[in-house]
Amino acid sequence: MRALRVAVSGGGVGGLALAQGLRRHGIEATVFESDDSALSREQGFRLRIDEFGRAALAACLPDRLYRLTEDTASRLYMPRGVSFDHRLRQIGAHRPAGTPVDRAAASIVVDRRCLRQILLTGLGGTVRFGRKVTGYRQTDDGVLVDFTGGTATADVLVIADGINSLARRQRLPQAEVLDTGLHGVHGFMALDSEALGWIPPELLGGARPVLGPRRTTLVLGAYQPRRPFAEAVAAHAPGADIEAVHDYVKWTLVAPAGEFPATGAGLFAADPLALHTVAARMTEDWHPLLRRVIERSQRAATFALAIRAVPVPDAWPPGRVTVLGDCVHAPTPVGGTGANTALCDAALLAERLADASAGRLDLIDAIGRYEEEMRAYARSAVTSSLRGAEIVFRADPLPV
Repeated sequence: MRALRVAVSGGGVGGLALAQGLRRHGIEATVFESDDSALSREQGFRLRIDEFGRAALAACLPDRLYRLTEDTASRLYMPRGVSFDHRLRQIGAHRPAGTPVDRAAASIVVDRRCLRQILLTGLGGTVRFGRKVTGYRQTDDGVLVDFTGGTATADVLVIADGINSLARRQRLPQAEVLDTGLHGVHGFMALDSEALGWIPPELLGGARPVLGPRRTTLVLGAYQPRRPFAEAVAAHAPGADIEAVHDYVKWTLVAPAGEFPATGAGLFAADPLALHTVAARMTEDWHPLLRRVIERSQRAATFALAIRAVPVPDAWPPGRVTVLGDCVHAPTPVGGTGANTALCDAALLAERLADASAGRLDLIDAIGRYEEEMRAYARSAVTSSLRGAEIVFRADPLPV
C-alpha cells in the first residue's frame, strides 16, 4: 500500500508538532512555511504549556526531544490566577501561594522560539521555508496544493497557518475572524541577577495581570529555564541547532484601540522604539517598579498585535482538507490556551491519520472523527478565553 502523503500548510507550533507526531507513526509530512527561516520574524515570547499541551507534546515528540523541552522550560508550577492593580496591590488569586505542585495538573513555561526550534529538530528537508500556501485544488484521489513558486500533490492537506490563512478561507469561508477591539504592545526585559534583586517573587512564575485605569492591562510573565541551554542540548540533542535563550520577563500592554496614542504611521506600522515610547507613556503614572520593567526592556524587540479570535464554526462535512490550530479556533491570550489547543489538535490528528494509514479507519472517516472531537474541546477553549478577555482586559461583551 502506498504511503500516506500529508502536506501541512504552516510551520508554527501546531504544524511542526503534527509533522513530528506523524513521523512517530511512520508517516512523513511535508511542511510548507511562508517564513524564510525559523528565526526570520518575532512571534512572541513565553508560552504556558498546561497538562494537556504537555501530554500532546509527549505524544508527538521523540522522547529525547520531549526531555529537552522540559529541561529548557520553567519548573512545573500550579497557575495561581494572581492579579494586581496598577499600584501593585494584589486584588485577586485563585490559588494561595505555596500550593503543592500536582504534576498531573501542573504547567510549564517555554520560550516560543526555542520550542519551535526543538520541533524542527530532525525534520530536515521535510520543512520547505519561503513557500506560502495560497490555496488548493481537489483532484479525483487527492489534493493539489498551490504555494508561491510551485505546486505539490498530497492525499491530505492540513491547514495550520494561523488566523490569516488563505487556505482556511477557501476551506471554511464561514469561519469568522473576530476583532475584539483590543490592541497589544509586547516587550521583554532580561531577568539577570541585578533584576532579580528588585523584582518581587510574586511577580514571577505564571502570568500576572496588572489592571490599570481606562481598561488598560499590563500582563507580566517570567521565563526561567530550569537547566542551562548548552547543558540541556548536549544531554538530549547534541549538535541540534537550538539558540540559547536567557531568563526574561515578558510584558504585554493591552487596551482598547482608542486608548493608544497616535504614532504617526499607526500602531502596527510604528517602529519598535516608537512602540516602546507608547508603552512608557501609557504607564507613566503606574507603580515605579512597573515603569522600571518597561524602561529596562529591549526597545528593539517591542512589537504590536491586534487581539483577535476565531470562534469554532458549526460542523462541516469532512474531506481531504482539514484544519488545525488558530486558523479554525483562535482564542484570545487570556488563559494561554492557544498553543495548548493546537498541540492537542496535532496529537489527535496524527493518531487518526495513523489509523487511516494502517487501514483501521477510512481516511475521510478518520478526519471526520478528528474534526468532531477537536470542535468540542476547541469551542470550550475559545469561549473561555473570550469570557476571560471581558474580565482581565475588560473588553466589551464578545460573541461566542
